[in-house]
Amino acid sequence: MALATDLPFDVLVGLEVWFVPPPSSARSGRIRSVRPGPKGPLIAVDGISNVDEARALCGSEMLVVRGAVPVVEENPADDESVVGVLVVDEVRGEIGVIAEVIVTGANDVWVVDEGPFGQVLIPVIDDVVLGIDGSGDIRVNLLPGLIDDGSDG
Repeated sequence: MALATDLPFDVLVGLEVWFVPPPSSARSGRIRSVRPGPKGPLIAVDGISNVDEARALCGSEMLVVRGAVPVVEENPADDESVVGVLVVDEVRGEIGVIAEVIVTGANDVWVVDEGPFGQVLIPVIDDVVLGIDGSGDIRVNLLPGLIDDGSDG
């Protein structure tokens, strides 16, 4: 059995879920939002509007129809195979080589070394990682504040 929480949170929004065992109140609902929490994802479901309704679901499992879960392609830039790959920023040029991947609850972080800016920590998020170019380098668009090079402010 695969856990839907292993998927990116944004693909879960909108899915209809059923609670097992069903509580006396809401037996099903649609996922309204998902965000990381200290012990796992925090999921808001339509029809669950207060703490008492949420507490009634403690110990229940949320099920979803398998065919309703979208297939998410693995991004080759999201795993350990990127260690040793050159990172190139759209503005600054070569940043360095990925030395390590730090796995966090929200997103991975690349530790980039051997470049002109010293060690740079790059969050692996859609707003930053643009993709892999034809030469195998990873293209990024670094957000302000990730590098202290005088151009971020």
